[in-house]
Amino acid sequence: MSVLNKIGQIALAILKGLIIILFIVMVVLVFGQVFVRYVLHSSFTWSEELSRFCMVWMVFLSAVIVFNSNNHIMVDALITYVKGVTRTVFLILSKIAVLVFSIFITIGASQFLPTVSIQTSPANRINMSYVYAVIPISMACIGVLCLRDILLLVKEAASGRNKADKEAAE
Repeated sequence: MSVLNKIGQIALAILKGLIIILFIVMVVLVFGQVFVRYVLHSSFTWSEELSRFCMVWMVFLSAVIVFNSNNHIMVDALITYVKGVTRTVFLILSKIAVLVFSIFITIGASQFLPTVSIQTSPANRINMSYVYAVIPISMACIGVLCLRDILLLVKEAASGRNKADKEAAE
């Protein structure tokens, strides 16, 4: 296993741990709010906002995990019917499109962060740039995963071509 694969696995494990922590915090906050509201007839003024922020972070970070495992929703009708080099080319073009999209979103969201840094959330007084920072972070991670997938597809296509050339020579 290469060093990059080990680093990737460690990063994904940290990401999964962070998602689990965010989920636990969100569940505790929502359960606590329900308990306080219906049993004690009171209310936390801050829990709903913080649980919403946890959900936003959880969704964007989970998108990275889902993209890494190729379990995201994808229109693959064309890819299912083609084989060989054509299929690889379509997969590479698809990954390039996602890469370009992730680059645009990463740049746009990064440029947006200074604008929202002057705002704070109403209940918790959290700087909103911390809330929105998950967008460029997650999209940059998806972009890196796209680059990895493109390189793997190109390598796979090249090795397949080399294998076919060797078989034809024999």
